[in-house]
Order: sequence, then structure tokens, then C-alpha cells
Amino acid sequence: MSQKIIRNSNPFWIDEKHDFIRSFLKHPRIIHAELSTNNDEYDIVIIGTGLSGAACAYWLRKLYPVERFPRILLLEKHARPCSGASGRNGGFLWPSYDYLAGYVEDFGYENGCQWIEFQHENIRSIAQAVKENNIDCDINITRGNVALARTQEELENIVKSYELMKEYLEKHSKTKMSLDNLELWDHEKCQQMLHSDKFIGGLFMHESGTVWVAKLVYGLLKYCLDQPGVDLITNGKVIRIENSKNIILENGGVIIAHHAIVHATNAYSVEYLDFVRNKIIPTRGQCFRSKPIDTMLWPFGLSACDGREYYHQSPIDGRITFGGCRWRSPDTEHNNQNDSEINNLIREEHEKFFSLWHPGLATKNHTVEIDQEWSGIMAFTIDHLPLIGPLPDDKKQFLLCGYNGNGMPNGFLCAKAVARMIANDDPYKEGEENNTITFLKMFLPERFTNPNIIQLPQKK
Repeated sequence: MSQKIIRNSNPFWIDEKHDFIRSFLKHPRIIHAELSTNNDEYDIVIIGTGLSGAACAYWLRKLYPVERFPRILLLEKHARPCSGASGRNGGFLWPSYDYLAGYVEDFGYENGCQWIEFQHENIRSIAQAVKENNIDCDINITRGNVALARTQEELENIVKSYELMKEYLEKHSKTKMSLDNLELWDHEKCQQMLHSDKFIGGLFMHESGTVWVAKLVYGLLKYCLDQPGVDLITNGKVIRIENSKNIILENGGVIIAHHAIVHATNAYSVEYLDFVRNKIIPTRGQCFRSKPIDTMLWPFGLSACDGREYYHQSPIDGRITFGGCRWRSPDTEHNNQNDSEINNLIREEHEKFFSLWHPGLATKNHTVEIDQEWSGIMAFTIDHLPLIGPLPDDKKQFLLCGYNGNGMPNGFLCAKAVARMIANDDPYKEGEENNTITFLKMFLPERFTNPNIIQLPQKK
């Protein structure tokens, strides 16, 4: 029997004490829903102001002249933007090289490998946007991340993923990816690097790292609000959509979208959108941030348990951000959208993790103590693929959600693809012209009504 959830969720990344949040909320283009006029009319309304929503508005203004879409609205149900999953995750930026074997098994060789290439391009694209717009978000995509194996099965999957990527790169010599980015670790290397003898191997990814996601999102939002014709409404909770253009708010207000509606609401979309209700499973994850540690234990990020436990240490104050261990309370976290509380059973597992898996820290008089902890809601899909693109039979509404807990290496370019779709442009063309991948057909929601649009391997 599961223990009752008793603790409050307090996400560090979007804490009101941060200056960047207080400063941004003074922007004159931010409107409280209660103060907006009824029947506000826009060309495009983007519901959700996490990474996907902010990025979609960003790309619409970057790619197209203002005259194409004069009025764009970003609509947020909370008082602060980026209050959902984007403001509550671990802050990792890494392509899922270590998942490649699973991708290939589930989606086929080309689809699986191209998905990794898409993620690789996504991370580079984020870094480029940060640089071009001088966004202060603590981004570092050269510190690296290592996916660790505790069991022989986990190690075999990692090695198989490495071999598949090696094979793909040999076949696609013009790709922007390189095998030099990857390094297999054995048990001895793990002992040397990790203060632990508990891991038998790993896959180190050099071009990957971390970012303060809320700062990134607020930087993108500031860029958007500084452009002509872009507004942001807060406290505007959507309860339904009528006639593919009327957005009905909880307070009775109506916002009209003449050209397109973008649902960048991830798990929240199940509350008001019929199409996704049997396709997205809201799933709660849990993180903590430790008290400062005076020694830098790992300059890189780490993941274990097939990526379900993940952690990195801040180079600024030595604090560790850790997430995972949902397995400790299997009956409570699926179909759970309450991010105001945390699960005490999972907290207990968090408290034990480092003494169990990095026992060498104790011999060096280092302890990892929880300082701040929180939960966030992810959107897992029934087929483990994102939902990106127009709703079937409704080309005015677009989905930008369902990342299966892996939004950071996918969301930015998924948003760019949706921006192109809204403008009736080809989301694949840029990738084809530049020897990379900028969208994958298997992400389209149409796959649920027309399974023939993608070819997936037959399950045994």
C-alpha cells in the first residue's frame, strides 16, 4: 500500500526569488487574463509557455515577416510562464545515444538513428539561438554526460547503441554527427571517474550538457515580446476549444484564433483536448537540489537505470540536482497531474541514492543532503513517440506535446517544424539541404488515424 504524499513541491528553477523572473514579469506585453478584453482576436494562439510554446513563437517571428502573422498570443494558465514541466526538469541537454538500441527495436533502423540525429541537431540549434540572442541561461554543451550501466543487460544495450551509431555514421558520411563524440567506459574507467565501484560500464557523450531551462525559456519569451504584435496572457486556463478557433477560458473569456491554435501544453492537454485523452498518460516525476558541496565530484552529468535516474553538479556552488526513482511508488505517479506535492516514498529513495551507488563519497567526508525538492508532470504517449503536427482532419490546430519525459533534446526543433507547418512550409527541407534531420514523419498525430504514413517494425 502506497504511503500518502505529504510534502509540498518547491521547484528551484522557477522560484520567485530569482531576479530574472521578477524582472521579466514587469514586461508591458504581459496581460493578466482578468484584465484582457473579451473576444480578443489573434492570428495564432499558442497555448503553453514552456520550451515548446516559447520556441514556436520564437520561430514564427524568426522565420517569417510580421505581416505574415501580425498578431500572436502566448497563453499561460499560471501566473508565471514556464511553470510546468519545462520549469521543473533536471536541465539536461543530451541526445539519447544510449537509447538507440531501443529506438531501433521499436521504430526501425532508419527511424531510430534519424531520431538521434534530430536530437543532436536540436541541441546545437538551442546553443545557436542562445548565442545569437545573448540569453543568459547557464548553458554548457561541452561538459558531457555519461549513461551508466549497473547490470549486464544495461551494458549490452549501451554497447549495442554505440555499435548501431557507428554503423549509421559509416553509412552517412555527410552527417554532422561524429563517433568522436562517444566514448565507451569499462568498469575500471567508471571506478576512476565516479567515486564508485557500482557501475560496470557506460557511454560518455562529449557534446552534451546542461542548461537552466526556465532562463532559456524566459530569454526566448523576452525576444518574442520585444517583437511587434506578440502578447502573453497569464492566468488564462483553457477549458475547451470550439469550432477550431474559439478558445474558452475558465474565467468565461473567449480568445479567437483566426489562423492556427498550437497546443504546447504537454500533459495538461488531456484536460481540454479530446484527441489526446487516450494517447497521453500524465506521469509525475520528482527532483531535488542538494545543499552546497565544496568539492566538484563530477564535472559532467550522469544517468543510470536506463536513464530513469539522472543527476549533475553545479560548477558554481557544488549543489547536485537529482531526479528519478519513480519505480519506488508505482501506483501513485501515473495519471497524476498534481505537481504541488511530492511523494515521500520517492524522497526516501532519493535520500539513500548516493550512499548506495556512490559509497566512495562517504570516505571523502562528502554527504548529499536535500535542500529543495519538487515534482513535475511529464506526458508519456501510448506509442512512446511525440505528438507533433496538425490534428487529423483539422489543419488549424497543431499539437506540440507528448515528449515522454525527453522534451529538452526534442522540443526546440519540433516547435520549428510546427511553425513551418503553420506557414504551409516543408519541415523536412532544411534538414535535407544541410545533411541533417529537422523533422520525423513518425511524430505526426495522423499516425493514429492513418497507420500507413509510417513503417514500423512488426512486434514479435
